[in-house]
Amino acid sequence: MGYLRPLAEPFLLAFTAAFLLTPILRRFAFRVGLVDLPASRKIHQEPIALLGGIAVYVSFAAALLFQGVPRGPLLGLLVGAAYLMVVGIVDDARGMNPWIKLVAQLGGASVAVACGIQTTFLGSPYLNIAFTLLWIVGITNAFNLLDNMDGLSGGVAMISASAFAVLAGRYGDLGSDQAATAMAAAALAGSCLGFLRYNFIRASIFMGDAGSMVLGFTLASLAALGSWRSSTVATSLLIPILVLAYPIFDTAFVTFLRLRAGRPVFQGGRDHSSHRLVSLGLGQTEAVLLIYLFSICHALTAALVTSITLRLSLLAIASSAAVLFIFGAVLHRAKV
Repeated sequence: MGYLRPLAEPFLLAFTAAFLLTPILRRFAFRVGLVDLPASRKIHQEPIALLGGIAVYVSFAAALLFQGVPRGPLLGLLVGAAYLMVVGIVDDARGMNPWIKLVAQLGGASVAVACGIQTTFLGSPYLNIAFTLLWIVGITNAFNLLDNMDGLSGGVAMISASAFAVLAGRYGDLGSDQAATAMAAAALAGSCLGFLRYNFIRASIFMGDAGSMVLGFTLASLAALGSWRSSTVATSLLIPILVLAYPIFDTAFVTFLRLRAGRPVFQGGRDHSSHRLVSLGLGQTEAVLLIYLFSICHALTAALVTSITLRLSLLAIASSAAVLFIFGAVLHRAKV
């Protein structure tokens, strides 16, 4: 467990920074009028401050900068995340056409790829670049869509970042970028935990698109930057998918049902998995905690796949997929 010691510093630095900075930004958001107002498709009944995403990013970046000036892929990650944070602030303040936001997300992903964050498992560099862009934009949107209930997106991101930090640190011999991946993931987990103090159960501040897009972008970039050990290349590629299984599931589930119903995919609504759990009788906190449990179980499955044979890995992956399929079938019956 000695590999966890170097991760404690970025984690604690980011946690402390987010814990102290978030209430300051909350007061500033009310002062400038940047708040999320109640609406029919929203759960909260009173104005809630935005700008929490700035606290998440700044604390995350500060923890990395404290370790030294980032270069190469880490620099691209910080620049791309900062760019998306600004895009998110504009969206939170004025609104933004979904297609324009998609192009902006592609721009952030392009920065990451240009700085060396890309997959390597495809035979052609062009295919690797195209896949990485699609992956980063997809996960960025997944966390953006998941940010629909107090503590949900931030908590799932904390669990996913913690899993990436432990797995990258544990297998530091797999590549030169492992240490950077582990350190950045630990910092992201710390910043999420510090922010959750004010966002979980009766939230007093939201992260907004400025935060949710930063979380998705950063986690997707870390998944592409790190190397993940398993019995085969195919199962190794599935490890990041297992860690991020719930955001991927929620996005695919909502997209499928909206397309089947002939509704716009980008239109907001209370038809996500979290809303459906509440419709089935769970409280909001209970729904979020259940989703946390799903995320933890899939993260543990990812860790398990790194240590067992191919046959057992396939069995574990198939079990995880079956659980999500059954869960989706149950959620489909909920009235929203």
